[in-house]
Amino acid sequence: MSHPPFLIVGQGLAGSLVALSLLERGAAVTVVDDGAADAPSRVTPGLATPIAGPRLTFPPSGAATAAGSWQRYRRLERLFGQRLLQSHDILHMAGGREELRQFQKRSLDPAFAHWLGRQFSPGDHDGVLADPWGGFEIRGGQVNVPALLSHAAAALRAQDALRDGVVNTADLHIDADGLSWQGQRYREVIFCDGPAGSANPWLAGVGLQRVPGEVLTVSPAHPIPSHIYHGRAGYLAPQPGQHGLFRLGATYGTPDTPAAPTEAGRDTLLAQLPRLLSRPPRMEVVDHRAGTRPATPQRCPVLGRIPGKPAAVLNGLGARAMLQAPYLAERLAEHLLEDAPLPEGCLTPRPE
Repeated sequence: MSHPPFLIVGQGLAGSLVALSLLERGAAVTVVDDGAADAPSRVTPGLATPIAGPRLTFPPSGAATAAGSWQRYRRLERLFGQRLLQSHDILHMAGGREELRQFQKRSLDPAFAHWLGRQFSPGDHDGVLADPWGGFEIRGGQVNVPALLSHAAAALRAQDALRDGVVNTADLHIDADGLSWQGQRYREVIFCDGPAGSANPWLAGVGLQRVPGEVLTVSPAHPIPSHIYHGRAGYLAPQPGQHGLFRLGATYGTPDTPAAPTEAGRDTLLAQLPRLLSRPPRMEVVDHRAGTRPATPQRCPVLGRIPGKPAAVLNGLGARAMLQAPYLAERLAEHLLEDAPLPEGCLTPRPE
């Protein structure tokens, strides 16, 4: 007996990956997207950083999340016939001796050593870096998010499974067999709607926040090496598919305030350059965008079924979405279809 489709809210990174994971396992889906301009998937530079923070930690659900997400991108590349994850050594400028000691400690642990490159001394990279303490390489990369979303949208449209619109919980009608929306039957609803999830009454207990941020696309007056430059000041990363352009980010605004490009944000981002490059060239600002990250105070994603509802969620991925979303989307699909266990390190929805 065939089941009705899953109703997925949002066709950003999380929603696209959940939809593809369910389709590959034989389930039907309908994806509804509101086209929000400040959605994080439309603003992100796609940095895939497996290890981050002063303590050099994996995402909350562990080393398997980074490795599994990396492998998932490679499988999607074979499916779509296009490179989606470009490997890069991220040049991370250390913030002090303690961070360098942490790097040396992590390098002795095989789980971390896989993702860590060499340590470098101040001035090693031809004096390009603003690295008074030196730093180290992180084996990461960049995801071409626009290409991934475009391929996912094409796959969904081929099955007439992508719609424009807004799904409000008040319009979802629940009964013993599932739920309906706009007269259509669905097996369950899966909320992957990023910042909009903070207003979802079914998720009121998880503390989802809307964290605004600004990024610039800049064009250097003279060429600089095409690395990902990373430090406590932020990042400067090549723009995928646009030779010579870089993304400079990112600001972190007060949670649950509006996202909008501001002069103050622009000035703050440009002021970061001397903390990333020792002699930054003049930069022409080509584009200035603001977006909203979905995050939780615990900095953990929200994953799982919503108690008492034919509903589930994948949200709250924050700044580390690139190497969390693919792995967690597959685990959620297995959980919904096979009742497989969910990974640890994620927040689970609470009863209303």
